[in-house]
Amino acid sequence: MFALLLVDLQNDFLPGGALAVPDGDAVLPVAADLIPRFDLVVATQDWHPPDHLSFASQHDRPVGTMITLDDLPQVLWPDHCVQDTPGAALAEGIDPARIAATFRKGCDRRIDSYSGFHDNGHRRSTGLAEWLRERGVRGVFVMGLATDYCVQFTALDALREGFETWLVTDGCRAVDLRAGDGQRAIDALRAAGVQCLDSRSARDVARQNRADRDEVGRYDQEILAHHQYLQLVRRGHWEFARRHNASGAVALVAVTDERRLILVEQFRLPHGRRVIELPAGIVGDEPRAVPELPGEAAARELLEETGYRARTVRYLTHGPTSAGFSDEAVMLFAASGLERISAGGGIGREQITVHEVPLDEACGWLGARIAGGALVDPKVFAGVYFAAGPAKG
Repeated sequence: MFALLLVDLQNDFLPGGALAVPDGDAVLPVAADLIPRFDLVVATQDWHPPDHLSFASQHDRPVGTMITLDDLPQVLWPDHCVQDTPGAALAEGIDPARIAATFRKGCDRRIDSYSGFHDNGHRRSTGLAEWLRERGVRGVFVMGLATDYCVQFTALDALREGFETWLVTDGCRAVDLRAGDGQRAIDALRAAGVQCLDSRSARDVARQNRADRDEVGRYDQEILAHHQYLQLVRRGHWEFARRHNASGAVALVAVTDERRLILVEQFRLPHGRRVIELPAGIVGDEPRAVPELPGEAAARELLEETGYRARTVRYLTHGPTSAGFSDEAVMLFAASGLERISAGGGIGREQITVHEVPLDEACGWLGARIAGGALVDPKVFAGVYFAAGPAKG
């Protein structure tokens, strides 16, 4: 199931409000159009005490000043969205009967909460991620106010929590304290793996999702086996594997400044042979104070496996690792600006061999290895495609 996540559609962020977002009311028709198209709609709501320390009035400093608050950077804002005031109320025209739940944030006077999932220090959860998972939500469409703050942080945390994440671009507006902040936020979200689309495309995806959900709903689910890392699931006549201790998988198309494609080779026990692959790994398989973004996990795996640190990691695409065998999807990233800082080789008993293959010779090199009996993960050929074309630069 997919959910529509409405971020801070509150009076104080609309024209005439205490912290009015330029053109902020333009997102309300977009929200009104999308709400009936989703079976689950959730809202977030800034809900500040009157003495919240993100307010410039509490410091006798100008609005827009950057300070440090409890070891975190903090922009000072006008007093806004104060609890139980009209400015904190959800905007008129948003039918409250269609909103399944509203998650309030920014209630602790000492720490701001841009994200609908966590406060800015990831010290406390709002409970939104858990609530969505309990209802079988696997993807969220994010829209609201403002692009460069609460929308951006909410979308990034949705990724961290393992949800497939879309940004409805015409359903957002930016504060733009600095000119271009809104566009920079969209660029950063796209690079991190958030899929950006307009509301017309969002309607199409939501329509197809309803059809897919109805198809899935025809079949009962049964857990056949549950082990430390995997579940074996039966749904209808189909049996498949599910990873239950991680939030996703990542792989990298890593190309050096000298146009060499970085590949890895290691022994894979299920096949009883060594396999040539893209550098890859799992997101969220180790407990962390702040959950990893997929791009962060990709950079970590690249360093562990190959010894290369990447200056830039950029999202390319995603898709199923094995559409019939597992429900897992892999996110593919491009890594550039590479610097070798260690030998790599993996951790523990991985014993990974690193290959640096001239990109112009990659297909011939792979063909020769296959002819010699090597197994090559087909994603490697996707990597060659992206490295030679869309991933270039």
